[in-house]
Amino acid sequence: MRHFVAVFLVTTLAGCLATPKLPPAEPEPVKQSVAPKPAKAAHRKMPVVTVNPQPMPQTAAAPLPKSAINDDPKQLFGLAGHRISDLLGPANFIRRDGPAEVWQYRAKACVLDIYLYKTVGTLTVAHFDLRKRRKATLPPRHCFHGLLIAGR
Repeated sequence: MRHFVAVFLVTTLAGCLATPKLPPAEPEPVKQSVAPKPAKAAHRKMPVVTVNPQPMPQTAAAPLPKSAINDDPKQLFGLAGHRISDLLGPANFIRRDGPAEVWQYRAKACVLDIYLYKTVGTLTVAHFDLRKRRKATLPPRHCFHGLLIAGR
């Protein structure tokens, strides 16, 4: 029995003295799972709301402020003829010359010539010429703004 106790003590002490250092264990990959579906909320009926619309009184349309109107004449490129009529109204003068049409819009301060050509059966803007009249003091872009307002 002494022999057994001696072996037991030696092995126990040997275990305390020479503890081998193990390399740090790598973390195990975490398995991702799909979140469970949320519980269904109790179905509640929404209250019924009725609205009785009132007709709006007819008033004269207020002019749009200058900043709300795109007065860049480059917006005309590629537009179809009917869109030009929507923007500027009917032309003051139309000249047909072969496959082209020239629509002229005249204002007190400027003249706008729009050159339309048929592409795929539709007249579209290929070029325009916006010029001041002799006695005009404002730049042509301001005049184009006036043409847009007059066409509404």
